[in-house]
Amino acid sequence: MDNYQAWSFQKTNGVVTAVKWNHKGKTNISALPATKRIGRQRKTTRRSRVHAQSVGLNAERKICRHRAEGEVFLLTFPYIGLLSAIALITLTTLRSGTAAEPDASPSAHIQQSSLLFVPGRMAHYHVPGLSLACIHNGTVAWTQAFGVARVGGEPVTPETLFQASSISMPVTAVAVLRLGEQGKLNLDVDVSQYLRSWKLPTNRFTEQKKVTLRELLSHTAGVTVHGFEDYAAGEKVPTLVQVLKGESPAKSAPVTIDFVPGAVYQYANGDYVIIQQILTDVTGETFTDLMQELVLHPLHMVHSTFQQPIPEELRRLVAIPYDKEGKAIVGGPRTYPEMAGAGLWATPSDLALFALAIQDALAGKAGAIVSPSTAHEMLQPVLGDYGLGFAIAGNGPNRYFWHPGANLGFLSVLFAYEKGDGVVLLSNQQYSKALMLEVIHALAKQYGWTEFPTDESRFSNPWVIGLICVFIVLATYSLFRVIRHRKGFLFSKLGQ
Repeated sequence: MDNYQAWSFQKTNGVVTAVKWNHKGKTNISALPATKRIGRQRKTTRRSRVHAQSVGLNAERKICRHRAEGEVFLLTFPYIGLLSAIALITLTTLRSGTAAEPDASPSAHIQQSSLLFVPGRMAHYHVPGLSLACIHNGTVAWTQAFGVARVGGEPVTPETLFQASSISMPVTAVAVLRLGEQGKLNLDVDVSQYLRSWKLPTNRFTEQKKVTLRELLSHTAGVTVHGFEDYAAGEKVPTLVQVLKGESPAKSAPVTIDFVPGAVYQYANGDYVIIQQILTDVTGETFTDLMQELVLHPLHMVHSTFQQPIPEELRRLVAIPYDKEGKAIVGGPRTYPEMAGAGLWATPSDLALFALAIQDALAGKAGAIVSPSTAHEMLQPVLGDYGLGFAIAGNGPNRYFWHPGANLGFLSVLFAYEKGDGVVLLSNQQYSKALMLEVIHALAKQYGWTEFPTDESRFSNPWVIGLICVFIVLATYSLFRVIRHRKGFLFSKLGQ
């Protein structure tokens, strides 16, 4: 703060004492005879006091100005940092989700050669086997298999069977939609009228709104139990009703409703367990026979089955599941009585045929598995980005439907554009997601896919982390400066 001073005089026993005032306090200077020109001195004192007040006011204004500037900087800096972060995040997102220009009419050989890196990455991630099928120009353009179905055993082939896990859900959804077109099911009525072997427990949520098939298919019914336990070879497998009731030998909790149906999206395998019970109660057929009749056979998915456990005659084709460290799951593939949500065994080429069937239905091709209107309804998000069995992403011509899946020792992903290409990947290691995303990105670069599944977290990018750290440091520094200004202003006021 600027220095300033003032004088005052006091008369005691005829002696005038001069007192000097400044920003540090007062100091007695001298005693002057009373005969001095006191009047003139008093005038000088008044002028000094006015000057001191003026200087002090200017200093206070300067402090306020500095404080205001600091506070403005502190207020505006986070927004500047935020805009910078958004720009960088957008840039990194575009880089991770946008592919380069494709080669002109690339052959299957060229495409497959773009995956020469895969064996090395499989070793890095401890993935024993990987199989894929690529969709291009309305057909299964090519398939490719890597690694082994079992360590020390036979290699993976295009006919090797993997558990498709949650990809079972969209396949089951097509069966529901076909029965809807036949007039046997209605997506928007209370499902209780279809359930005979088991009844959905009523509570305060179901009293407010009844559960519908549309909500079950889109995970918006408020159903509990995100995922169910598996059953090893030799373990007693519960019936579907025992699973729904949570009764032994089932290892899971009872299936119920824990919020108002239709209110929010909540992914739960329990939705499709209820659907499985509805399908068997309505048709009187076993679920495996019904799925064979409604979906697998019409689409020529000859290598696929919902049978749990897998029949003995198919075991020679089965990939053995492995854990994150590349060790075989003790007891081999697990059994899942919740077939509608986790029970499908398939090959990538069979699932590619399923994806092509959805594309054909959207295009209104003759003999499609469902009508165009039903196909569009299936891919219309209900809440968030989930439709009737599929997750929906992308924009405009790059809009695509997809679904991942994970069972113990298996991982799967199906991804296809509504019009155009796609890919299906299946592996016998549950933690092979990073590898699959690398494969998708490599294919995207070759084919020129512009939007596709990616799991690159924006906040795991090192550039973004660095930006956030710089932002925090600068914001802390700005706050420190403002606090200093405020303290200086406070101390100056106290000094006056």
